Amino acid sequence: MKLKYYEIDEDELLKKIGDEKRVVIKLPEGFINYSSKISEFLSKNGIDAIIYASPAYGACDFVSVDKKTIFIGEAEMPYLKNKKIEFVEARYEYEVKFLEKVVDSVGEKVGLASITPFIHKINDAKKFLEENGKIVYIGKKSRRTKYDGQVLGCDFSSATSIANMVDDFVFIGDGFFHAIGLAIATRKNVFVANPISGEIKKCNEMKEKLLKQRYAVIAKAMDAKNFGIIVGEKKGQTRYRLAIEMKKLAEQHGRKASLMMANNITSYIDYFDFDAFVSTACPRVAIDDAMKFKKPVLTPIEFEILLGEREWNNYEFDQIL
Repeated sequence: MKLKYYEIDEDELLKKIGDEKRVVIKLPEGFINYSSKISEFLSKNGIDAIIYASPAYGACDFVSVDKKTIFIGEAEMPYLKNKKIEFVEARYEYEVKFLEKVVDSVGEKVGLASITPFIHKINDAKKFLEENGKIVYIGKKSRRTKYDGQVLGCDFSSATSIANMVDDFVFIGDGFFHAIGLAIATRKNVFVANPISGEIKKCNEMKEKLLKQRYAVIAKAMDAKNFGIIVGEKKGQTRYRLAIEMKKLAEQHGRKASLMMANNITSYIDYFDFDAFVSTACPRVAIDDAMKFKKPVLTPIEFEILLGEREWNNYEFDQIL
């Protein structure tokens, strides 16, 4: 079944559903326009599909489950195994030969990283670059990733584990968020190799632009006296201990702080009587959704910088490891 640029295996989908006659289907934002197509396919196979009415923001995006739920487009997080949760990955088929465009730009030692729709070709990419004279490294998977070389918006450990061995990274993917996080986490040049467009772009300028934006958010929150510390309700994003630490840290610096809990963090938080917020939920919320909020929303690392516990030149992407 084709969804946008990607394919999902219909036989795998039916196998994962098994004998169930009614299932919940969770889709990433890019696939929600295909809800009826999926529902119709399952209906023809005798299965009632309940389409979850908000996007799935990663494989960690589930709370309590009473019906079998199928995440489409995501790779499972091994440490979050649940007998009522299944994952059907979406893949984009491509030829790695387009990487010839990056061969002359990268150093001799190259690190490879990718995300779910493209990760199945990472070993082919390694072989291609090696045939073109490069020494190529792929980092090992973590407890939150299914594949070697896979990175998440909250976990770049497969790349940081090999950062001291490489000159540059090549990220195989169709966006810049992961690549920018990769560049910040590894402090290396990152070249974005987009299999869909066939383009190769260096993400350094975008990284610097993002850092300036984050510095501005920290500066805006500098005079805040009362902070809301947000705990994520989703199972794979709940960092209650970290939230407690942030609350204590605020109080040590003479600021007020209260704990909050949220499933999806929306602009609704602007109505609360806090001056600013610290999100210990999905690290992407503060970065990707920054323009949605009128009040500053910081990551825990940015909060440490605001309070003087960390230097700006030691800025890192927030990760859940």
